[in-house]
Amino acid sequence: MPELTLQIYPSWDTQKPPIPPRSRLYNLEPIGIGTPYVESLTSYVTRLAEQHCVTTRQLLLNEVAPLVNKETRLSRSNNSRDESISQILRMGRDRTTTNGKGLIATNLVRAMSTLTKRTDLHCLTLIPWVKVLSKRGLLRHKRAWCPFCYQEWHDTNKIIYEPLIWCINVVEVCPIHNQNFVSVCPHCLTQQLIFSGDSQTGHCNKCGKWLGNCQSKNGGVNKINTRDEIDWQLYIANELGELIAATPTINFTLDSNKIGKNISTFINQVFQSNQSALSRSITVNGATIGLWRKGKVIPQIDKLLVLAKYMKIQLLHLITKDILVFDNFIDYQEDATQGNNIRKFSRRISEDRKQVLNIILQEVANEDPPPSLENVAIRLKSSQISLQNHFPELCQIIKVRYADYKSFMRQQKIETVLELALQEFPPPSFQEITRRLGYKNSSYLYRYFPEFSSSISKRYQEYNNAIGEEKKELIRQEIQNAARLLHEQGKKPTQHRVTRLLTKPGVMRNLWVRSYLHEIQQSLGYD
Repeated sequence: MPELTLQIYPSWDTQKPPIPPRSRLYNLEPIGIGTPYVESLTSYVTRLAEQHCVTTRQLLLNEVAPLVNKETRLSRSNNSRDESISQILRMGRDRTTTNGKGLIATNLVRAMSTLTKRTDLHCLTLIPWVKVLSKRGLLRHKRAWCPFCYQEWHDTNKIIYEPLIWCINVVEVCPIHNQNFVSVCPHCLTQQLIFSGDSQTGHCNKCGKWLGNCQSKNGGVNKINTRDEIDWQLYIANELGELIAATPTINFTLDSNKIGKNISTFINQVFQSNQSALSRSITVNGATIGLWRKGKVIPQIDKLLVLAKYMKIQLLHLITKDILVFDNFIDYQEDATQGNNIRKFSRRISEDRKQVLNIILQEVANEDPPPSLENVAIRLKSSQISLQNHFPELCQIIKVRYADYKSFMRQQKIETVLELALQEFPPPSFQEITRRLGYKNSSYLYRYFPEFSSSISKRYQEYNNAIGEEKKELIRQEIQNAARLLHEQGKKPTQHRVTRLLTKPGVMRNLWVRSYLHEIQQSLGYD
């Protein structure tokens, strides 16, 4: 009889696996995140409604409205058509902002994220670019689409949707088919809103008919005929496509002054600090460029594209990176009264001179006080652009040290003014000190000199309080004297009689003055 052997099998884990929380709505995956053709938020909401077999209006009314507009009770009937998208999302008839970067888009993203448990819906809007893109002229007001894209997706059994790039105003050509976008339905010949309660992907919001592979009469967003115009539109589409594709990698701490810094660096290097030269080259008002450089105004998207094209850099780099040297830009053409002169700033330097300049710049980098790069260039009888092209690291050290030195000297000057302000009498207000230093508001001083700022404000407040108490005491004394005088004359010190004896009768309008007079009347035996 064969001998039996026992075999040990692995034990089973009988514990129940953790179940993640369920979402209220279907966890629908957005299309194309991280690509130039990412889906727009309005398209996602429309597709989600289709997945639940309801209209977009019903989805917004029954699910989104309680999260976005909690304090307003909207109609809950599934057949209701009284409530518009504008009422639900609290916006005007212009629904452009639903794919933008403002409060409406933020609220809609937050509500949809709560309902679907997705954390990537902000990538379907321009919210991550809120600090570096101007809202003026950014998004188009009417719906536009590429009928060839619709038809191609339909024929290949792909999901029909509307990419975010179709919503950007300056994009007028489909980069895939090199065809103008269409903005008029070829069937009912009407334009449509970006977002509607009757929205259907790939179909007209008005008549409900298919929009693929057919063009309406005069339906183009902007008819483009010349090759140069088409090339420019393809450049726009490609640059903005790269921008949209980079959205998932962008955090919400973009520096809004980065664009201004890059423009200033470009002007200083290429135009030798001549702002007017750039103004003439790109046909933009010089004052506007000045506002860009100071960070007071963010350039509109069309101007940003012109700048990026002229600077020979990517739009994404212009917005997100600190560009120290513009290597691709060799020369520029400046219109002068004598004619057109081409000036080249990249001159060749011999190896021997490079070694000498390298030694000198290393010594300059340790000078105290640190000189500016402009001063160094004058000393060496060279140009800033030449030094920066050949010695970028040393020049950057010189620029940083000089900027730190200027900042230190400015702070020393400000501290001196603030210390003297604490010794003045009568104490000046903090607004007065802010005006003396040339600032429009006191936010900078409060941020970098909080102790001085608090002391000056407190001292001024205490002085004002003391002066106010003295004035109140004088008024009390005058009221008391007037009331006693009338009492001695056998007259009741009424408010009317006392007011006539005061040097400033208007003080009787104050409640505390009338209350004090009432106390005096009671002390004299009057009810």
